[in-house]
Amino acid sequence: MKVFTGRNATRVAAATVAAGLLTAGLSAAVSTTVARAAELPAGSSRVGVLSTNGDLHVKEGNLQSSWVMGVASGINRFEVAGDRVGVLDTGGKLWVKEGNLWTGWSELAEGVKDFRLAGNRIGIVRTDGTVAVKDGGLQAGWSEQGNGLREVEITPDRVGVLGNDGVVSVKEGGLDAGWVPQVGGVADLELSGDRIGVLRTDGTVAVKESNLWSNWVEQTNGVVDLELSGSLIGVVRSDGLATVKEGNLYSGWVNQLGDAKDIEISGDRIGVLRTNGTAVVKDGGVYGAWVEQTGGVKQLRLATATPGSAAGHVTIADITAIYGSVYATDTVAAGLPGLNEVMAQKGITTPTRKAAFLATLKHESGFRFNAGEAGSTATYRGRGFIQLTGQYNYQSAGASLGHDFLNNPSDAASLQWSARVAGWYWTVARNINAAADAYDMGAVGRAIGYSYALDPTESNNRCASYKRALAYFNGGSLPVPEASINCAR
Repeated sequence: MKVFTGRNATRVAAATVAAGLLTAGLSAAVSTTVARAAELPAGSSRVGVLSTNGDLHVKEGNLQSSWVMGVASGINRFEVAGDRVGVLDTGGKLWVKEGNLWTGWSELAEGVKDFRLAGNRIGIVRTDGTVAVKDGGLQAGWSEQGNGLREVEITPDRVGVLGNDGVVSVKEGGLDAGWVPQVGGVADLELSGDRIGVLRTDGTVAVKESNLWSNWVEQTNGVVDLELSGSLIGVVRSDGLATVKEGNLYSGWVNQLGDAKDIEISGDRIGVLRTNGTAVVKDGGVYGAWVEQTGGVKQLRLATATPGSAAGHVTIADITAIYGSVYATDTVAAGLPGLNEVMAQKGITTPTRKAAFLATLKHESGFRFNAGEAGSTATYRGRGFIQLTGQYNYQSAGASLGHDFLNNPSDAASLQWSARVAGWYWTVARNINAAADAYDMGAVGRAIGYSYALDPTESNNRCASYKRALAYFNGGSLPVPEASINCAR
């Protein structure tokens, strides 16, 4: 592998070093440098591409930014996450850097065939089928996880492995936690927040959420690539169509583009690597505009920063702590001021009320003010934080809030009105605070009106999300015995 430290093509050429010299230089760096992983600065994002000749290029900022050319060469695969960049060279050595794009590399392992980055964690699959994960700075020690494995996936609080026998197991918490078997017949595993997704060997996709014992929800078939990120699920079908859904697990698919080989999602960005080797990325979620990036691409990766948010009843830090950083996107951050204003007005300020409200929004819209009922063309389809649905509700919300939603239905998913509609539904159309006060998530579910017939376990999933938020807002533990919380709708 060759590493470049220059900021332009001229300096890149001058900075080229042989792989043997690189190894010696990095060995010295390892002994003197102790780094800590950090998030990208607020508002910052990265796009990385690995060219077909093994050169890595990364850009930071908007989608029109210039590439930092020749970050490394002689690369087999790479990952970006937060301010970390990891590369696996053709000799099976793993190198990682953190900070800006011009910092030096640290050699972390050899005999590696695959790896993942997430938060402070790094996971590797060795050529002998063993898996190890480290948590902390780059020089933290490895924790052995198992053998006979071909894939590892990590989040800041979960580790998932796929065995050579096609069986998936996942653990939650510390690296020494026990494994919970999930399902067999799997070709690819994905983890994101509290969601687990599997692409089976027969091309079918299933996803579960909330806890490790939740039931699987079938998604689609004929799939060759799967990606999860927050409330977004993306797939590439066998005919080359890239399509994405957002919101709950029963949302409809929104087609993106054809001739796709790989789909990548991070925050509000969606990227597609086409079969002809060109890469294209969009900002703004499923309905954003595509921006062409470059050609001759072998691998595409995206990284986005966790946005900052002002103090309030709910902050980005709260959502990250409860449900994972994958839900902390720019779209979610943009909607929080309106949500906090409505929560104050409607008395959604106690731990149980906030927990019920957040759990509901997580499953209804993934905390996105502009979420829509994907796949539906109905005029009064589900829209907004709480998925306002049906002509009667649009008319009633308009009469109460003094706005004509009947003739302007898309306003229900606007930054100006989405939170206000959610507050109206929560306290005027229904009295959901009372159900939250009674620790009755079943009653909250009945008031919201999601389809129980689609999956009887949906009530348990929402209740698990409620319990997680309730313990968080109560200082780390539930305020009542768990048996006092009603989950049955």
